[in-house]
Formats: sequence, structure tokens, C-alpha cells
Amino acid sequence: MAESPHLLLVADCDGVDDIIAGLSRFGYSASCSDTVTNLGAQLSSVDVVLVDTDLQEFDGLTLCREIRRSSTIPLIGFTQPAELSRVLALEAGCDDCMDKPYRARELASRVQALLRRTQKRSSPILIVGELTLIQALREVRMGDELVETTPKEFDLLFLLASEPDLVFTRGELMQRVWDYPDDAADLTPLASRTIDTHVSSLRKKIGSPDLILTVRGVGFRFNGGFSH
Repeated sequence: MAESPHLLLVADCDGVDDIIAGLSRFGYSASCSDTVTNLGAQLSSVDVVLVDTDLQEFDGLTLCREIRRSSTIPLIGFTQPAELSRVLALEAGCDDCMDKPYRARELASRVQALLRRTQKRSSPILIVGELTLIQALREVRMGDELVETTPKEFDLLFLLASEPDLVFTRGELMQRVWDYPDDAADLTPLASRTIDTHVSSLRKKIGSPDLILTVRGVGFRFNGGFSH
């Protein structure tokens, strides 16, 4: 099972527990530090740092500059909803900024995008519109609602969603999701029906008939612009 990315939140404001709980819902583990003491030693064990630029006991922008001078770790700054605040945070070394108050889904999306851009690791979380797939928890959500799936349904959906522009043949799906022998001859009727059944079930559970598109004569692909 893939290990969830770990985030370090440097903040001394109210609502820190809510931020950590919100990130947890999207498969991220997080811890908080309200002091800059020994912060450098903590950077080696985290994947992303989130800094409140309005720290009470230390200048948050100065902290961002110090982190950036010594590390290339992905860095997101929580800023006031004003253009100048965002500009100053970016100039201080932040890779991205997010206006306060924070929103869990947006923050999770920004973390995922930042991890992808920096290639720190391949994120075990996929977010497409309102759909969230959390590999570490094997969890599917539409918005804030949990969608119950079987293990194979999750594996199938995660595989398709991870390569939205790629058409998977039935044989490829059977090999990668059901461990079908790659040197096997043509799929049996039962194997083919197994794929159809799982695709149909996922469409119904997500509530979108165009979630997974059938490419006639070839196979299936995930539709990143699906309607719900």
C-alpha cells in the first residue's frame, strides 16, 4: 500500500486542528509546528510545508525565505485575500499561495498539483472535478460524500483515472486489475462480462453514465469531463 504524503503546517492561529482533519479526509497526514525551533530538522521527513504568513511570534515571509534558501521542498503559503499578500509570499519562495480562510478540497488539490509539478513523488490521490480517489485509503468520494466500491471497482477506476487520455484494451484491464495472464489468448466471455459489469456498476455508483467511455472495438477510457 502506498504511503500517504506527509505535510508540515507551520501556524499558530485558530483552526489548525480543522485544517489537519480536512487534509486527513483527502488521504494526507499532517502535523503542526507553532514554533520555528528545529524546523530545519523536520523538513527531511515531510513532503510539503504549509506556512501561515501571518505568524504571531515570527515573520512568516522571513521563514519562507529561510526555508527556500536551505531546501527545495514544496512550499505553500496561507495569505490574506489580497494580491499584495500573494505576491510577497511568492517572492519569498512559496511555490503556491492560498487565501485564508482555508478550504479542504482546494488545499488538497493544490497539494496534489504541487507534488505532481515538483515530482517529489507520485501522489496516491487523484482529484478530478468533484471526484476524489484516495489510494492509501482505497476510498472514493463525490464532493464530501463517500462512494462505496468493491476492491476491484476501486482498482479499475483508479487505473483508468490515472491515465485519462489513454484507451485501455479489455486485455490490459484484465491483466492489470485482475492479474489475467499477459500471455493468455483472447479473453473468455466470462472475463469480458466481468469488465462490463464493473464498468456499469461504477457508472451507477458515481451517478454518471459517461464516467467511463466505451471505445468501440478497442476498450475503455476515463472521461475527465464527465457529468454528474
